[in-house]
Amino acid sequence: MPGVVTSSHDGADGSPMDPVSSTPLIVAKTAQPVMVRGGVDRPRLLRLLDRTVRKPLTVVRAGAGWGKTVLVSAWTRTSAAPVAWLSLDTYDNDPQTFWSYVVAALRGTGVLTADNPMVEMRSVPRDERERSQRMLAGIGRLPGTTVLVLDDFHVIDDRQVLGEVGALLRHLPASLRLVLIGRTEPALPLDRLQAADRVGEIRADDLAFTADEATALLRDHGLAPTAEDVTTLLHRTDGWATGLRLGASFLAGDGGRRSIADFAGDIRGVDGYLTDEVLAGRLPRQRRFLLETSVAEQMCAGLVNAITTGADGQRMLEDLELDSDFVVRLGPKPVWFRYHHLLRDVLRHRLHLEMPSVVPALHRRAARWYAEHNWVIEALSHAVRGEDWRYVGHLVTTQAGPLILSTQRAALVRILRQVPRQQLASTPELMVCDALLLFHIGDYEAIPARVARIRELLRDRPAASRDPAEVLLMALQVGADRAIGDMPAVIEVETEQLALLARSPYPDGTAAAQYRAIALNSKGLALMWTGDVARGARDLRAASAAAEAVGVELAQINATGHLALLEMMHGSAAEAARLAGSARELAERRAWRYTVQAVAAHFAQALVSLESRDLAAAQEALHQGIRAHESDPEAAQRVVMLGVQARMALARDQPHQARSHLAQARRDRNPRMSVPALDSWLALLDADVDLATGQPERVEQHLPDTPGELPGPAQRVRLARAAYAQGRPRRAEQVLAADPGTPGSAVATVEAGIVSALVADSRGHATQAVDLLADAVRLAVDEGIRRPFVTLGGSRLTALFDRMRLLGSVTASIIDTLSVGGRPATAALAGESLSDREAEVLRYLPTMLTAAQIAVELGVSVNTVRAHMRSIYRKLQAERRIDAVARARDIGLL
Repeated sequence: MPGVVTSSHDGADGSPMDPVSSTPLIVAKTAQPVMVRGGVDRPRLLRLLDRTVRKPLTVVRAGAGWGKTVLVSAWTRTSAAPVAWLSLDTYDNDPQTFWSYVVAALRGTGVLTADNPMVEMRSVPRDERERSQRMLAGIGRLPGTTVLVLDDFHVIDDRQVLGEVGALLRHLPASLRLVLIGRTEPALPLDRLQAADRVGEIRADDLAFTADEATALLRDHGLAPTAEDVTTLLHRTDGWATGLRLGASFLAGDGGRRSIADFAGDIRGVDGYLTDEVLAGRLPRQRRFLLETSVAEQMCAGLVNAITTGADGQRMLEDLELDSDFVVRLGPKPVWFRYHHLLRDVLRHRLHLEMPSVVPALHRRAARWYAEHNWVIEALSHAVRGEDWRYVGHLVTTQAGPLILSTQRAALVRILRQVPRQQLASTPELMVCDALLLFHIGDYEAIPARVARIRELLRDRPAASRDPAEVLLMALQVGADRAIGDMPAVIEVETEQLALLARSPYPDGTAAAQYRAIALNSKGLALMWTGDVARGARDLRAASAAAEAVGVELAQINATGHLALLEMMHGSAAEAARLAGSARELAERRAWRYTVQAVAAHFAQALVSLESRDLAAAQEALHQGIRAHESDPEAAQRVVMLGVQARMALARDQPHQARSHLAQARRDRNPRMSVPALDSWLALLDADVDLATGQPERVEQHLPDTPGELPGPAQRVRLARAAYAQGRPRRAEQVLAADPGTPGSAVATVEAGIVSALVADSRGHATQAVDLLADAVRLAVDEGIRRPFVTLGGSRLTALFDRMRLLGSVTASIIDTLSVGGRPATAALAGESLSDREAEVLRYLPTMLTAAQIAVELGVSVNTVRAHMRSIYRKLQAERRIDAVARARDIGLL
């Protein structure tokens, strides 16, 4: 699929955000909660936790308000080991999001060294195995022992996240201690760990206040309880920390004249006390503030001001934090806050009871604040909760649409699926949402009709509201066309889209620049696969540069990877290696190795490695490309994959397996698929199989002459090889000379040089053969190409190498980097190369001239000629002149 936008988040100051950057939201989630009000010292629990954390896993499990977070937070201030803290919420039920925040929390401790695999991770891989390998490798390199605390783990119910945490526990390195804080038993397979005594547990019974602790808590509230009062309160609350605090607050009210008999300690009573004690007695403005802001998970001044339409959000949050442990500051600075989860539940319940009519408006205000700060997923979530369906459609068409082509695709789809089906047909913008869902499930055939209907409804709209939707519709259409391989359709739509984007239908121009990079990428690869190499290369280069400029890194990876394929097939193998390496390095750095955008780069690297005869590296790159392709298959990439597999089979001397891959590449195609350049490439591979199976006569069947057109360089090489294999050297020479001015790829040029050398040698042109082969060798060494010398190797090529070495046309060290027939090319002779003067003297040896007469011909002394003759005999391993002449003729020097 096309390259995509990398993140939907910006900070409150407009700076870009992503799941593992230092942003306000990350600071909030990875900061240890700071409790402003003092609490009762409970050293026994600190000692208990200190003992349990010595085990690989510690579970702190109890209901809301038992003091779990307070305890662990207090313990961290006494811990000698570094502590990474992550506060979880329901938005973290996604494997990529979850592990991104884990990496951010570990990074915040400063324990990640420069060589740790997690250091460069701004996002995590989509592939489960890749995530596990990366995390385990990174955790294994932590210095010393690090503690990772996952607070509110009970909100995690995603099966994949739980499965991956369970897998981590099975292989947890000794360098990490994991602490899970939650209200319920973790949904993890802990039986074996518990049986092996590798799990430490702290439960409600442990957290329950003792009589001494309860007495201290009550005295901290200015009370002087009797032993009977403490016993009664503990009985009614079971030692529940929040219940005790609520009870203490209750008893301290009204001048301390309240009776403990009036305090109800059951959960329903606690709910009532939270409502009464937190809300009752507050000024109307403060009470309304608490209720209205409960719609948000985390809060900052800007967000709560938007929700409440007020201007005192910062003061209100700080005041509430000071007078209630139920408002928690997130991080050292008073910027981000959250309500105690139990209080937030109560506030939301009371909000729906007292002000049900304002709830949708509150969510709508929150949605607009998030949208203004480019937190698109959060904005959409609140818009859906506020049932603001028209705004949902507006957000999708103006901001969220590109996320369907991004790593946030899953989150976008989850939100869009919450829109009622009847609403998805109510406006053109919401119909776009429906089209996105069709795209997600791969129902590409249904998209054109849906797009046509939406365009019909948008026809009479002003351009300002119509154009953003049209741009997204075009992107969807292109995605569907790419998926089935209709490259002419991709070119047509992207040409229209680029013209529309030139008018910039987006106020700030950012979205237009992102869409333009994506459009150039799709158009460039479509031109490439239809055979318009020059224009395709131009657009792909422009796409790569534009994507890098606007931070659309997935599009950059995709464009650069396709440029590498283009270079491999039509240009420089060395440049292809550079481009593929660049794209793969960026994908690796961002943990996107197995995204569909990296497929082209992997396959390009596989082809590069095959040409250099590094089969292990080629297999690894091919494997990575196949895994990435499976994540979101595209028809053209499938053809490339099967072509690379065919080339790999040929390299392993499995031509029949190669033929099977090529046949598969032509089967099960969508009728609209049109990739003529790839079909031509498959024909070349067919010809290679014919040559490998000793059927050169079939080559012309796969590479028929096109009337009025000359075959390209790669086709001419195959035709020439076929003619040479059939004993028709003159025909081979004619084919290679048909259009000498047309440049070919480096690989084709090297192959043409080898075949031309073999043909010249077979026709008795010994010097020309050596010169042609020397040119091919020089280019091959510069380009890192080795395969053709193995494929075309034989006794004649070996003799040519021996002759080239003796004549000194190319240094022996360069020749020895190539392999022919599985042995060094120059293994047939151990002698040194002939000097230029020795080569001149050699040409006179078959004549009747004496040494003195040769000296006269060359204008040197007779002693010099005799010295050269002795050197020639030694190098040719000959004892007499007649033997030297025979030897030179045998190896083609004469």
